[in-house]
Amino acid sequence: MTNQIPFRPVELVILESLTCILLLLLSLVGNLMIILVVFKKPRLSTTTSLFIAALATTDLINAVVPGPLFLSCLITGRMPYSSAGCAIGGFFMQFLTLASVSTMNLIAVNRYFCVRKPNIYKKIFTSRNSAFFLASLWIFISMVVLFPLIVGWASMEFSPQMASCSLHFNSLTSETGFTVFVIVSFVVSSFVVIALCYYFVSKSLRQHRNHLSNNRGLSIQEINLTKTFFVLVVSFIVLWLPTFVVVILFRVVLRKTLPRQLALAIPYGLLTNSAVNPWIYGAMNPSFRKKFMSILKRSEAPNQVLPAENTVRSYL
Repeated sequence: MTNQIPFRPVELVILESLTCILLLLLSLVGNLMIILVVFKKPRLSTTTSLFIAALATTDLINAVVPGPLFLSCLITGRMPYSSAGCAIGGFFMQFLTLASVSTMNLIAVNRYFCVRKPNIYKKIFTSRNSAFFLASLWIFISMVVLFPLIVGWASMEFSPQMASCSLHFNSLTSETGFTVFVIVSFVVSSFVVIALCYYFVSKSLRQHRNHLSNNRGLSIQEINLTKTFFVLVVSFIVLWLPTFVVVILFRVVLRKTLPRQLALAIPYGLLTNSAVNPWIYGAMNPSFRKKFMSILKRSEAPNQVLPAENTVRSYL
């Protein structure tokens, strides 16, 4: 398989490269801001903090590992790195895609129990349990991505259409079977769970707003946070639903005949999602922006005494 990207006019090379650079910068700055705010605080004891940090971590890894490799291909018009770099970039592209979907799914379940079943929520979603859920989920996803490589069904090879490395299967049967399993197990099931969870959550929030809810312990902070995550999920679905359609076309239907500009929707979709997530969270939470600014001010005045209410919980 060739390591060369099909010929592109200079104008197209510049446009694709600059777009990628912009998305990388937005993702780097935005997700570093979130991680800085979360881990700068001394009381990282809420499950919400763990999920925010998890999302920001996956997006940051995308901007640090597969993103720059994708950019180098767009600029040079070929795969300028070794086979080891191809394996690393390809693995993380597959892993981060599924990790983002699954983490959004876990957040939807978290919000459902927080709003609808607060007593059970406090027992299930402790900090330790939430960390265990995330770790188990990501380990399982890693095993799923590595499975075709371990059993010899596929190898990690460069795709000129996507300007990235991805799984190259030895047979159409194994590729179709693996693709169907991933789409059904991670994508379809996640979208169904997310839709159901937020349907019931939004119903409860409407009742709470009309003073009809039996749960009067739901705080304004939790309501605002749930709305924020809802916007994140909506943006994720809008970005990724068409992209997963392209994945099916790339893997099963059109395969090598898939137009290059359509195939690029896969790496660009992952980058766009990584770039958009932190800025949506910041825009939806004015207190988050204030906390970040307070961190910058404290770094300039380290001897300043902090008010007691400046804790992680104040912006959550």
